[in-house]
Amino acid sequence: MLPEYRKFDIDITNYQNTQQVKSDCNSIQFVNFGTSNVTINQNIVLITNQTFTIEGNENEICIGVFLITFDNTGTNNCAVIKKNFV
Repeated sequence: MLPEYRKFDIDITNYQNTQQVKSDCNSIQFVNFGTSNVTINQNIVLITNQTFTIEGNENEICIGVFLITFDNTGTNNCAVIKKNFV
């Protein structure tokens, strides 16, 4: 007999401008695919190809709001990847 699995989907959105992003998910990852630095909540600076991830345990959901800003010194492109239970 197979174990019962918890189902989830993945949401990937790219941002090129200052945005507030609601998490409402189990895990969230920010990836700087641009050449401008990305700042998360005025504290975490991501250089090109750097990532920042928040992982939740089983049955946990992060309900935070994150502010993404860019230093506009090159190409702005921050991917936000969320894992959502369904």
